[in-house]
Amino acid sequence: MTFGEYLKQLRNEKSISQRELADKSGISNAEISRIETGGRQKISPDVLRAFAPVLDVQYEELMNKAGYLNRSTLMSENKEAEARFIEIVTPKLIRDGWNVELCKGSRIGDILAKKDNVEWFLDFKYFRNREDNDRHFRDDMMIRETMWRTYGKLATYDGEPISKFTITVNSEKAYNNLLKFVPGNLKISISIMLLDFEKNRIVEEHQLT
Repeated sequence: MTFGEYLKQLRNEKSISQRELADKSGISNAEISRIETGGRQKISPDVLRAFAPVLDVQYEELMNKAGYLNRSTLMSENKEAEARFIEIVTPKLIRDGWNVELCKGSRIGDILAKKDNVEWFLDFKYFRNREDNDRHFRDDMMIRETMWRTYGKLATYDGEPISKFTITVNSEKAYNNLLKFVPGNLKISISIMLLDFEKNRIVEEHQLT
């Protein structure tokens, strides 16, 4: 699938016309048409940046689809980071008396910790440590998406009862920004946890609700 075909499919899934995408992104309707029909092969990162919030998709995902990023590398980095998260958090939970298991299937989160009648889910979100012109924009998009998707899933989750849910991140910027958004309609204890991969430790955990 070409990027143009992907863009058209994404627009249709979101029920967004070319004209609407043009109006909201600031990219001309003619340019969008050229991209979708294959007339524009090399799409500028600035164009992808403008599309991302309108289409409600991560900028990094658009960069990947446009050929700027290697998806296998991203997946490998995420898998390695998730393993680090488990290595850092699990021993602390066990020392504190929690029974720990890795989540699989439809469960929400990466780790489930149990103690007495409390079920605590911890979900890790990896932020890449890259220095480039688009880093801050990508981080901001991912922070918002993390918040929207996580709280949306919790609001509609119909699995086993959840006593506590923690979003765990490896980025201080993401941690500080997530602290600003307190969900008001969830009857679940929510916290944000910051990890330091260099020192292999939990920096702090802040209770939101």
